[in-house]
Amino acid sequence: MNADLIQRLQSFSDDYASSLWSRFLKNETSNDLERVFFQRIHSLIDPDDASPRDLRSILSDPSSAVLSDYLFRPGSNDGVFMNLHAPFLNNWVHSHEFFEIIYVAKGTAVDWIDGVEVKLGTHELCIHNPNARHQILKMDEGDDLIINILLPVHLFRRSFYSLLMENEELDQFFNNYMLSSDTNPNYMAFHDTTSRVDTIMELLVEEFLRGDNSSRFVMESTLVVLFGELMRNYNSDSFLKEMVAYITANMTEISMQSAAEHFGYHKNYFPNIIKKHSSRSFWELVTEIRIQRAANLLLFTEDSIENISVSVGYKSTASFYEHFQRRYQMTPKEYRNKS
Repeated sequence: MNADLIQRLQSFSDDYASSLWSRFLKNETSNDLERVFFQRIHSLIDPDDASPRDLRSILSDPSSAVLSDYLFRPGSNDGVFMNLHAPFLNNWVHSHEFFEIIYVAKGTAVDWIDGVEVKLGTHELCIHNPNARHQILKMDEGDDLIINILLPVHLFRRSFYSLLMENEELDQFFNNYMLSSDTNPNYMAFHDTTSRVDTIMELLVEEFLRGDNSSRFVMESTLVVLFGELMRNYNSDSFLKEMVAYITANMTEISMQSAAEHFGYHKNYFPNIIKKHSSRSFWELVTEIRIQRAANLLLFTEDSIENISVSVGYKSTASFYEHFQRRYQMTPKEYRNKS
């Protein structure tokens, strides 16, 4: 990423920190955590006049360690927000009401997420869902450069809808967030990135700083390109990718025999191939993809539950309800209402 663009983002981040402190002086805060956040910023801007409280005592209560959308986008939480990660916020355990992308533009970093240390190198990134509690453990000021990209939940849904429908890993990640389960990972780390990722990130930063009438549309479109590039290399199992794509395209009429013939295997041997690549039986994989597709249709469309059931390949609505409830521990109607 070119130095001029980084300098412009740094200037924006500094101005933004000043505006946050101004809001703190006007008492425009919604909880104790945000007040501490402002005081940490104050300690960075005006050390002689700072009186930061004991951060650890407040963050000992996990329920307080949530940064709201309002903190970052007062008056509007529709758009993408970006800034440079400030080293003084390292080792600060917190969570958000939004999705966050941590991108290492230069150097290295260690991202701690729910007890797991994720090491990131240059041009690598990690995305957290709103359930993640995280902190940056390692980042050297002057040597390492991290860009934070914040995405409201509804923007994530809207921008990545087509990708969610086509990609099992991303789809599972989003739906795991909806379940809020302790057993589901709350992050995706991308290590095998290409130079294209940095080029796309440059476009994002430049468009964010431009901030004209078209910037929102361009940024959301660029984010789709970014995730398309990331997901292209995320799963190295090409057979499983092709299998998922085939099931997705043929889920209403799929059969074991038709799938085996498509991939050139005998139907008696094909189940072993599926098990080897996915650790699931053929019909377990089909059911999972059908239910994930149904979950997205419940979120993103107003189609009836009965029509959704048929569209993902169920001839029996009762079977659809049974499989959906087994996967999400709630009925399709409850899932839609919760969202």
